[in-house]
Amino acid sequence: MNRALKNPITYVAFIIPTLALYALFFVYPVIVSFFYGFFRWDGITEKVFIGFDNFTRLWQDEVFRKALVNNFYFMAFSLIVNIPLVFLISIIISKVRRMRDFYKSAVFVPVVISTATVAILFGVLYNYDSGLINQFIRLVAPEDWAREWLSDPKLAMLSILIANAWQNIGFFIVLCLAAILNIPKEIVEASKLDGVNGWQETWSITLPLVRPILFVMLLLTVSGTMKVLDIVQIMTNGGPFQSTEVMSTYMLKVGFRSLELGYGSAIGVAMFIIILVLTGILQRITKSEEVQY
Repeated sequence: MNRALKNPITYVAFIIPTLALYALFFVYPVIVSFFYGFFRWDGITEKVFIGFDNFTRLWQDEVFRKALVNNFYFMAFSLIVNIPLVFLISIIISKVRRMRDFYKSAVFVPVVISTATVAILFGVLYNYDSGLINQFIRLVAPEDWAREWLSDPKLAMLSILIANAWQNIGFFIVLCLAAILNIPKEIVEASKLDGVNGWQETWSITLPLVRPILFVMLLLTVSGTMKVLDIVQIMTNGGPFQSTEVMSTYMLKVGFRSLELGYGSAIGVAMFIIILVLTGILQRITKSEEVQY
């Protein structure tokens, strides 16, 4: 056994299948998307080479620009609302002594529910006639306060953002809570001996020590919001009037409904580059962040 572990061929034998799957399902699709982006092709007839026309068309495409802005709305909402909320809830749960495991499990439940189920659930809640939200509004306010949550261009994006946040913050809460509970008790006890109150402890001790996890959450949030698809596809399909259109839904419509596979590939390449640049900037900013206890 020891002789086998010392043989480099053993490690290569384990690595090659993983690399092969990675190349097949990630590297190859990226290369093919780049390749198809230089062609006008409907998936059936002969491909026609058009150079960078698909990529220059992106910046002239009003719908793509609107979709890109909506992706940034997703990212901004997650960074400004979700992450602070995650940190706050994690702090509260960390202070609980009884039933802490129950609360951890409760906040994680939405994560294990499929996105399709969440989208349908919130679609029912947002229903104008029978949805619980409008039913409650009618009980406590005039009838005209009820809203078409998914049909109003001014409210549809916010409605999706809330549903998306409900499903995803549990995962980040578990991450953040694990980091908080991993802080050595000696540090917390020493701060209390120095007369530090709860707010000072959170701001000066907890927050700096969990900062690396917060940066991981930032990276996951940026990459996730830039490629969001399923919840938008099911709840609004990019409507009404493209007010909730995102790059992924637009790419599907262009590629598989309009059969412009070349232009759809160009949109996919643009998404890949945008995510790569944003995550690269974040990693550059945060690479020096290390915690020393």
